[in-house]
Amino acid sequence: MPTPLASIRRPISTVLTSLLAVLAALLLPVGAAHAAPVAQDCVAVAEGRYAGTFATAGQTHCLQLPSPQGARIAALTSLGGAGVPVQVEVVDKNGAAQCTAGELARGGCALTGTAPFRALVHADEATATGPYGVHFVRTDVAQNGCQVLPAGSFADDAAAVRLETGNGVFSHCLTIPADAHSTSELLRIRYGLPDDNELFPHYSISVVDTDGDGPPSCYDHPAPGQQLRTDGLTSCYFTAGKAYTILLQGQDAARSHTLDRRDVTATAKGCAASAATAVGAPATTGTSGQNGTLRCHRITTAAATDRLHINPRDAHDSTNVLVMDNNGGIACHQRTWACTPTGSTGYQVVTQVPENYHLPASYRLDAWRIATAAGPALECTRVGSVAYGYGPLTGTLSEQRTGACAVLPSVAGDQFRAEVTTTDGGARAPEPALYSNTGRNLCTGSSSPYSCQGTDQSLFVLGLPDAADRTAYRAALVCTNAPCGSEDVSVGTVTPDTAQSGTVATLTVQGTALGMNTTVRLTGGPAPLTATTVSVSDDARTLKATVDLRTAPAGNWNISVVALNSAYARGTLTVTPPPVSGLGTYKPVTPTRLMDTRSGLGVPKAKVGQGGTATLQVTGTAGIPAAGVTAVVLNVTATDPTTDSFVSVYPDGTTRTSASNLNFTAGQTIPNLVVVPVVNGKVSFYNNAGSVDLIADIAGYYTTDGTGSTYKPITPTRLMDTRSGLGVPKAKVGQGGTATLQVTDTAGIPAAGVTAVVLNVTATDPSDASYVSVYPNGTARTSASNLNVTAGQTIPNLVIVPVVNGKVSFYNNAGSVDLIADIAGYYTTDGTGSTYKPITPTRLMDTRSGQGVPKAKVGQGGTVTLQATGTAGIPATGVTALVLNVTATDPTTGSYVSVYPNGTTRTSASNLNFTAGQTIPNLVIVPVVNGKVSFYNNAGSVDLIADIAGYYTM
Repeated sequence: MPTPLASIRRPISTVLTSLLAVLAALLLPVGAAHAAPVAQDCVAVAEGRYAGTFATAGQTHCLQLPSPQGARIAALTSLGGAGVPVQVEVVDKNGAAQCTAGELARGGCALTGTAPFRALVHADEATATGPYGVHFVRTDVAQNGCQVLPAGSFADDAAAVRLETGNGVFSHCLTIPADAHSTSELLRIRYGLPDDNELFPHYSISVVDTDGDGPPSCYDHPAPGQQLRTDGLTSCYFTAGKAYTILLQGQDAARSHTLDRRDVTATAKGCAASAATAVGAPATTGTSGQNGTLRCHRITTAAATDRLHINPRDAHDSTNVLVMDNNGGIACHQRTWACTPTGSTGYQVVTQVPENYHLPASYRLDAWRIATAAGPALECTRVGSVAYGYGPLTGTLSEQRTGACAVLPSVAGDQFRAEVTTTDGGARAPEPALYSNTGRNLCTGSSSPYSCQGTDQSLFVLGLPDAADRTAYRAALVCTNAPCGSEDVSVGTVTPDTAQSGTVATLTVQGTALGMNTTVRLTGGPAPLTATTVSVSDDARTLKATVDLRTAPAGNWNISVVALNSAYARGTLTVTPPPVSGLGTYKPVTPTRLMDTRSGLGVPKAKVGQGGTATLQVTGTAGIPAAGVTAVVLNVTATDPTTDSFVSVYPDGTTRTSASNLNFTAGQTIPNLVVVPVVNGKVSFYNNAGSVDLIADIAGYYTTDGTGSTYKPITPTRLMDTRSGLGVPKAKVGQGGTATLQVTDTAGIPAAGVTAVVLNVTATDPSDASYVSVYPNGTARTSASNLNVTAGQTIPNLVIVPVVNGKVSFYNNAGSVDLIADIAGYYTTDGTGSTYKPITPTRLMDTRSGQGVPKAKVGQGGTVTLQATGTAGIPATGVTALVLNVTATDPTTGSYVSVYPNGTTRTSASNLNFTAGQTIPNLVIVPVVNGKVSFYNNAGSVDLIADIAGYYTM
């Protein structure tokens, strides 16, 4: 911003001389302190500059003027510098005062008395002596001694007049010929700062017409923060056919003043013309030139009733705009922020980077048509309700999409909190505006959150900020005096009126001004149930909520809807008994890739975007039957995510819960095994944030036809460790190498009848980025993979792998890596094992919130124990093992977690390995003892989360 120098007065037609001098003149009546001398004491002077000297203190000099009765004159004096500061009064022959000091300074002193007229000059300070000067200018006629100020254009070489002061010169006059101006012009004075700052800079200019009808209407445009207008702009409205005189009053000191003028009506020369654009269209670009350089853009629009949004942007927020309409009227005063003019079909947008502002090389000018006579621009989203606000909405603004907008059905009195943040780590978030129908921005504040007021139909606009050519954002308007808009809360019907026990039911509420904080409650059973609101329609008239009926007894439940602390009773929900469902046996298949969003395998070729879902047909493919499948086992890999996120895999056609399966950071590749129920023959993959490619490899499926294997959990036991030579030779598995492990007839696994084993496989100390595939020995390895690693990383993943020849093989693609395998159980054909029951993925434990266990991180060497049976649809008895997706988050140091049956001795087997600050999940199939499972943390402290996917039962 510029350094403050001196105050500038506005409007220019009322510009005063030195404040102290003017006050002195106004307070000193002519004829009292300085009576008119007799005629022989007066010195006759000509129009122009007069130089005199006070030889002694207290003198008053009388100067006889040549001006006739009826003339108008100016008497300009020095505003500082060399010489004695003086006051001037004008009297007629009889000593009658003719005008004030202010009128003399402005050139409006009318000589109405009897000629000859005399100017009485005395020093500001009674004791002052020395030389002084007065510049007399006749302003009612064009003066030959006044230089013509030529008309200019907005070209860099536009005509200008340079005026110097000093050496007895402190003022100048210029003329504008009657036939050489438009009706609206922009005057610019460029003030040359002195090399020294001993004398505080000071100047003023006045514009006077020649016929005495009064000065033209002028308005100064100081740049924000400037006191001395080193690049001062002044708008003046001229009358056709009139000549004008410009008076420059300055200091008797070495100074330079450069003046120029430009037409700013629709006929302005040198304006680059372009039409107003749609909201968010690419901006017009321009080069800044030097500090003070003027550029002009003529922006046209179809109708005078259109409203525009004109905003300059640059790297330093330094480009000022001054906007004139077709007639040269001021549509927007000088500013660096957006303005919203209307009332003209064209605007002259003048840009300037004033002196002492940071000078950018270029700037961009947004010129959007945000409304027409028919209402807000059609490209702006029409929002159905703002009862509780609007959003959140996310997106990216760039020079290809510079803005976004929405039309809100708000009313006067609505209050909003605008929360706008970046989602890509950028320093500058988009700048919000909430425009009224008159174009006034009713948002205040310099950073998020902003305070915004609503009016009858507000226009919400987000614009690309200065100093940013791209920003990803999240924006939300929160109604702080809900409900906003014209509708009050009302509740109509709640459907359906029946639902089945053992399910998660979706309830639909009809009403008005419903919000995400509106809840549906069921009472009348053993304990009240509160539904989870999952969505509200755009018009806030339809709400959907899910209620967990998996353990709810059959019977009639009372429904109430609670909105803004008011409860509305709405009938009953009849819960019917659950159906009898079969349990599944396991059928392993050769690991096969079913889905790859990178190539379009199984689903369309595209990353899964923020809040997006990909749905995969799993039955009837890769050897999986078309019917009778209850769940599938998939190794799911997330790769090349654009931001931190999580992925949930869940049955198609069901409501997704809070359970997640993969957690990852930007750029990470990470797999996890998923056992997911199958509905409609499909499973769905949801991504929370950014975009990510997903890969899914099938390992097997569960079927109700009884032809599969049953599961036998065993105490987790380490079978293989290449670091110590356990189970295989002691050596890292090299590039393209394979290690083969004998799994049958060891650790309690039978020698025969084993169709597949459950292994927790850990890769550690890899020398390079690679992947590991675990596959049946003696078979051809497919493209399916199980672990993805980077150099130096330790990462586990659960693997369910078919057994051939009693063995399984481990292949490493690149570099070398140590591998560890812990057995969790096996599948057998002898019918003595457990069958599997998939359930809707549900969160059982979260140490961050105290769900399922006490609210506290698990410390070094600590254990938490989770009661699993008898909750979330899991039977109280008969459960032999649980399938859990376990996530470790916010660890304070590198460590590992072991999940093991409560009441048993923990072995050396581990399930999760992580580093400080990492969030990592892994699927765990853990035996159940006493209806509980335990979670052990080796080092530091860590939060743990567990989501149930299903259970095994006898």
